[in-house]
Amino acid sequence: MKKFLSIVALAALSTFSVRAEDQKFEGTLACAKCSLGTADACADTLKVGDVVYHLEEGGKVKTGAHQCSGTAKATVTGKVEERDGKKIIAVTSITKE
Repeated sequence: MKKFLSIVALAALSTFSVRAEDQKFEGTLACAKCSLGTADACADTLKVGDVVYHLEEGGKVKTGAHQCSGTAKATVTGKVEERDGKKIIAVTSITKE
């Protein structure tokens, strides 16, 4: 039993460390308010297929690489989490094409 619990604990820790790593996402950078009409204030989003990720930096809504009018192809690197039914990327970097 002790060996089993050790294996379960190790598996849980390895899963946690995989989730904690940055991931790269390629998609379309757009403004949640101006381009998508899904927010009351300007905020960057990245649309990957049918999924819209809201971008944050330092726990705040990201508008540093803001794409207010129109859209742009971009690669976003960061950690993903889900909060209040929204998918959020804590941004490490954004590269527009």
